[in-house]
Amino acid sequence: MIYILLSSYNGEKYLSEQIESLLSQTYQNFKIIARDDHSSDRSLEILRSYGIEVVEPTENLGAKKSFSLLAEYAIMHDDCDYIMFCDQDDIWDCDKIEKTLMKIKELEVEYGEVPLLVYTDLEVVDEKLKLIDKSFFSYQRIFAKNINFHTLLMQNVITGCTILFNRKLAEIALPIPHNAIMHDWWLGLVASYFGHIGFLEEATLKYRQHGKNSLGAKGFNMRYMLNSMKKNHCLQQHVWQAKAFLDRYQERLDEESMQMLDFLSNLPQYSFFQKRVKIFKYQLFKHGWIRNIGIFFKI
Repeated sequence: MIYILLSSYNGEKYLSEQIESLLSQTYQNFKIIARDDHSSDRSLEILRSYGIEVVEPTENLGAKKSFSLLAEYAIMHDDCDYIMFCDQDDIWDCDKIEKTLMKIKELEVEYGEVPLLVYTDLEVVDEKLKLIDKSFFSYQRIFAKNINFHTLLMQNVITGCTILFNRKLAEIALPIPHNAIMHDWWLGLVASYFGHIGFLEEATLKYRQHGKNSLGAKGFNMRYMLNSMKKNHCLQQHVWQAKAFLDRYQERLDEESMQMLDFLSNLPQYSFFQKRVKIFKYQLFKHGWIRNIGIFFKI
């Protein structure tokens, strides 16, 4: 059974359209579990109108913690074999579940019972579903297939609303720690180190962009680059996330990984020269030379 986890927050404008796209899937062996993050609009009412099982909200937690709680709830059920995350404002292609499930089944044949995660491309659209770019990865100048644990420590390329992951990954990765940058990023890190990640090189949903997106897609242009280089706090988030990974899994890490994570966890303590030498030593790079120039300006 696949558990689709939907977290909503003031999403009444698009929520019904998204739910209808779930109910229209070619693969139907799934269950939707939802949690509303204390909306002030009709989001919770809309969820209940579809007869969706709702985990009762207690407070506003934000997307990361809300999805973590939903995933923890899901694996309490013995029939939960796989998990998918669902945003409130996208539109899933009718064969999204079928295609991603087929991909993870291929990984199971190849790798067996290990933590597995599959992610896909997205079609970027505006709030009226008008096409912005047929490929999220092209739009962001990201080489989607070229990822490993080192790369993921510096840059996330896995968009949560595209992923399907197995129970084995959920059991190892949950709960999502407070210092993880985002839930999908954390799951990607854990899967890349302890298991395997598969990429389906096609869009499986319409990724709607509007004024209330939690993160959203940003075109990779000069303005994006300049704004990114100003955000020095972002590297501090990388430091915290690396430390969270090291703290949780240190007894299961190889020596080189421990040293790399220890370096990244204590990045501010190193000298100008030491930082740059170790970045090269551990190959802690992002996608594209422009982004990597940005790293050397920030550290």
